[in-house]
Amino acid sequence: MNASDLVALRRCCVLWWFSVWIVVLNFAAMSLMADDGWTGFRGDGSGNTVAELPTVWSSEQGIAWRADIPGYGQSSPVVFENRVFLTSSDGPFQEECQVHAFDLQTGEKLWTRRVQATTQVENYFRNSRAAPTCVVDADAVYSFFASGDLTAMNHDGQTLWSTPIIKTYGVVDNERGVASSLCQTATSVFVLIDHHGPSYLVAIDKESGQVAWKAERGERVPSWSTPVIASCGDRQLVITSSADTVDAFDAQSGESLWQLGGLQGNHIPSASVVGDRVFVGSTTMYGGASDETATAASNCCIKLTMVDGKPGYEVLWGAERANSYYSTPLAFAGYVYYVNKVGVLYCINDQTGEQVFAKRIGNPCWASAIGVTDSRGASLVYFVMKNGFTLVLRPGDRFDPVARNPLWEVDEMLAARDAAEKQRRANVVPDDLAAPKTGPEKVFAGMPENQLHQMFSYGDPTAYAAAVAGNSLLIRTGQHLYCIRDEAIRDETRDHPPIIDRTHE
Repeated sequence: MNASDLVALRRCCVLWWFSVWIVVLNFAAMSLMADDGWTGFRGDGSGNTVAELPTVWSSEQGIAWRADIPGYGQSSPVVFENRVFLTSSDGPFQEECQVHAFDLQTGEKLWTRRVQATTQVENYFRNSRAAPTCVVDADAVYSFFASGDLTAMNHDGQTLWSTPIIKTYGVVDNERGVASSLCQTATSVFVLIDHHGPSYLVAIDKESGQVAWKAERGERVPSWSTPVIASCGDRQLVITSSADTVDAFDAQSGESLWQLGGLQGNHIPSASVVGDRVFVGSTTMYGGASDETATAASNCCIKLTMVDGKPGYEVLWGAERANSYYSTPLAFAGYVYYVNKVGVLYCINDQTGEQVFAKRIGNPCWASAIGVTDSRGASLVYFVMKNGFTLVLRPGDRFDPVARNPLWEVDEMLAARDAAEKQRRANVVPDDLAAPKTGPEKVFAGMPENQLHQMFSYGDPTAYAAAVAGNSLLIRTGQHLYCIRDEAIRDETRDHPPIIDRTHE
C-alpha cells in the first residue's frame, strides 16, 4: 500500500467515525427530546427530574422569554415535547375558561381555546382561579377548571370531548373553590372532589370522556390536594392525601384498597410518591387544623407493601416539627424538604424522619420545590418562592445555598401588580349577585380587600408554579409565563457556582 492509499484510508476512517458520531449525537438528541416533558402536576408526581438548568440568573440575564397569559390563573405549566400548556380564567363568574399552548423554545403563543363554564365560580382573589393543573400525553391535553369542566383537546387545540363533572354530580360546598389538579394513567384521568357534601374520586376514560368509575368518599372537609399515581406490584394505585386521610384506590377498577386515618391538616399539600414510598404533607390552617404537634406528625412517610397479593401500607415515621403549607413536600437525594407558611425550610432525613436542619429562607413557596439531577449526576434543589426569587440549594446535612435569583425588578413588579388589579376590577361580581360567604370566609366578608391582601400576604405578581423540561425552568405567575434557560452554560460555574446572597433585596 503506497502513501496515497494510506492517506485515502485515513480519510475514510475519519469520515466513518464522523458519521458514527453524527448518528450517536442525533440518537442522543432524539432520546433527550423524548424524555423532555413535564406531563402533570409536579411532573410524574415526584417533583424529581433530570435536566441541565442554570444555577444563576437575573431579570436581565438567563431569562429566555416571557409570555403574557390572558385572564388570570394559578395552575402549573405542563410540557410535551416542544409545547407548553396551561390554563387561565376570566369573567366575573369565571365563565370563560381558557387553555393556552406556547412554543417551549421561543415563547410564541400557538393557540388559545375557550371552554364555556357550566357552573359559576366567583372571580374573587381568595378563590381558586384556574388553579387545577392539566395533564398531557401524546394524544391530548386534559384541562380541568373550578367550574368542574374536564376537557380533552389535541395538541393543535381541537376539542375532542368535554365532561361537566360538577354539573353532573352536584354543586361543590367549598368556600375557596375547586383547586385539585388532575393525575393520569395511560387510559384514564382522575379528578378528586372533597368538600362539605358528598365527596368522590372519579376516573374519566381518556378516549371517550365517559366515567370509568366513581369512588364515593362521604362528606369531607374541603381540600385542594392532588391525587398521585403509584405502583404496587403489577397494580397501579391512585393515592389521595386529603381531608385527614390517605387512601389508595385501584386505578383500573376504583376499588378502595386501604385507608390511613387520624391525620390532621393534609388539605392543601399533595402526596409525593418516590418508588415505594409516599411522603405526606400537612399544614395548620385558619378554621381547620391547629394542633402543631399533630400536624407535624402528619407530615409522614408511608411505605407501600404487598402481602399475599394485596396492596397495603406501613407508616415509617412522622416528623416532629415540619409543616408544608401550600407547597408539596419534596423527597430528593436522601432528604425531604418542607416549607411552611412563613418561609421556614425544614430538611428531614428521608429514612428516619429526623430533622436535619430548619432555616428561614425569606418567603413561603406556593410553587412546589423541584429536585434536579444533571447529566453528570450533580443534584440541586430549586425552591421557587412566592416573591419570584428562586433559592438553589445543594442537598446535604447542612443548609448549603448556591444562589438566590430574582425573576423581576421593581418596575416589572409594579406593572404586574397594576395589571392584576385592573383584571380584578374588571371582574368584580355585583353585590346583588354575589353569593354569601361561608365557613371561615364569613369572618372576612366585610373587610377591605387591601387589608385582606396584607393579612394573608396576597399580592401580585405571585410565583404560583414551576415546571422543568429539558434545559428550561418554567415559572408561572397569574398573568405571565417565564422561561429560564442559558444556552451558553454547560457549565463551568456548576462545579463551583458562586453564592449570590440577595436575602435582603
